[in-house]
Amino acid sequence: MSAARSKSALLKVAHFLANPEVFFYTAIWLIVLLVFGTVDQKYIGLHLSQEKYFSSWFVWGIFPGGRLTMTVMFLNLFCKLIFNSPIRWSRAGTLVTHSGMLLLLLGGFFTAYFSNEGSMPIPEGQTSSYYMDYHELEFAVIDKSPEDHDAVVAFSQNYIKEGSVISDPDFPFTISVKTFYRNRVLVQRDTPLTDGYHGLAQRFDIKTQKLENEFERNRAAVVLDIRGLDDEKDGTYALDQFMLVPQTLKAGGKDYVIELRNKRYQLPFALEVIDFKRKLHPGTQMASHYSSLVNVVDGEYKREVLISMNEPLRNLDYTFYQASFGIDDTGETTVLAVVQNAGRNFPYIASVIMCIGLLFHLILQVPKMVVRSKRA
Repeated sequence: MSAARSKSALLKVAHFLANPEVFFYTAIWLIVLLVFGTVDQKYIGLHLSQEKYFSSWFVWGIFPGGRLTMTVMFLNLFCKLIFNSPIRWSRAGTLVTHSGMLLLLLGGFFTAYFSNEGSMPIPEGQTSSYYMDYHELEFAVIDKSPEDHDAVVAFSQNYIKEGSVISDPDFPFTISVKTFYRNRVLVQRDTPLTDGYHGLAQRFDIKTQKLENEFERNRAAVVLDIRGLDDEKDGTYALDQFMLVPQTLKAGGKDYVIELRNKRYQLPFALEVIDFKRKLHPGTQMASHYSSLVNVVDGEYKREVLISMNEPLRNLDYTFYQASFGIDDTGETTVLAVVQNAGRNFPYIASVIMCIGLLFHLILQVPKMVVRSKRA
């Protein structure tokens, strides 16, 4: 009896979700989120606006965010297709169109949960197999003792919060997070501190400041308490996101480097920059066009590809765009924008399916239109 009641309750919920009014009101609410998100973008920036309104389940405490709204919309279309759409030849176009819309929303889910964006700076003549996230950070502990490699343990940004303890069975020390600054300003001390303060923390006081609207311009920092080091080096340390000189530690007879850096993603292949070229506007130092000739290195296999401003490289789920470049005393560095999107093909497939569905629907309406015209 209880199983039958549960099944009946589920069917009632499914039929409620299949109501076209659910789609109508969720679409209106989505427009409301779009308006507020667009306006708020002026004050908090694009990234935070996306996170607040469209990448969240709830907004303003109890109201549905973009993800919850899109989930309800997906369930509405799915239940409408399964429970409230009679399978008849005359409705084939509508069924196909709804299927395409479901696929489009499913692609949005894959993009929301399995896509990443970042940058990949590579000096000319060198090879890289990772890219760095634009927004997310990580805390890395690097063991420099192995002769043929660096042993890296990276902790996600969730660990970099006040009161967190960062440890690992392979570490002879423990790290406690005292303060995390998502956007900081460094104030040089008049007199360096000596009692238990080391490195950057000795010479600079760190203060928080308002987040930049362009989120990539924020400069993070963290203050740490480290215990278990050699030679009475225990105490307070500070790391900056863009430290020129890395913070080294000595413990258990080994050398370690600790870093606060943009989160890194490993690629299943590598890119080798063969040559970087740029063209300047006549009489100026402003680039009008730049490109990178690269080798895609996958094991022993190499493929030569030209990446330019309007011609990206696509390989597996990754797309590489020519975004920028840098020039210093050591030479030229190309900067590629990287997009990893497992759902990048869904919009194309879904659009084709919806077009076919609409075409079917129009073709199936022709006989009805002919009959009506004859009656008239």
